[in-house]
Amino acid sequence: MSGFVVAPNLPANCESLIIGSKYADILEVPLKSRGLSPIFVPDNPNIDKRLSGHADLSVFHAGGERLILAPYLRQSAFSASLLALGAKLEYADIEQGEKYPLDAQLNACALGRKLLFCSKKTAESALSACFAEQNPDCSVMDVRQGYSRCSVCVVNERALITSDAGIAAQARSMGVAALEISAGHVALPGFEYGFIGGAAFKLAKRRLAFTGLLDGHPDRKAILDFFHRHDT
Repeated sequence: MSGFVVAPNLPANCESLIIGSKYADILEVPLKSRGLSPIFVPDNPNIDKRLSGHADLSVFHAGGERLILAPYLRQSAFSASLLALGAKLEYADIEQGEKYPLDAQLNACALGRKLLFCSKKTAESALSACFAEQNPDCSVMDVRQGYSRCSVCVVNERALITSDAGIAAQARSMGVAALEISAGHVALPGFEYGFIGGAAFKLAKRRLAFTGLLDGHPDRKAILDFFHRHDT
């Protein structure tokens, strides 16, 4: 039996997860204290150094063993570690760059196996094709936001949190509950602010983790109330 998460971003019980090696000093101890084994993806040398450790710009999980990786990871120790675990790897035929949209070609948000949000102008075409092949009953939603994975906190297959009005509207049109929160209030060094999806991830069916504190967020109560309504 495969040990990989079947429904992307929605583990039944997470044991390992991919994070940027740049954040090992911050996240390794907290993750291990919760029984989680991080798999470190090395910095992407082809994109803005401030974003080079963001795993969602270098790795896309289509579900199960299938992952699409940025070209720089070919023959890397990171790839070797995934192959040793039984992963089926594909390498995107893209040339990444420091400026948007050349850094966002692997940035797409899957709500489990049913729905994929991505900008068709930005995302590598093989990405949505791979996701659809892996998940035959899925729908692919074309959104304006090229950083769609960064912009979405996945709660379950039918619920998400975002500050992007376009993604929220598209989600609701598909019967997905969407909590639209205030823009900003997420720290991202070197930028005015970051996005909630880049600072949140599921650990288990009813466990949602944040890489910081919600205390200073103006929508803290709404976020917690929304999660508790949809943490099934």
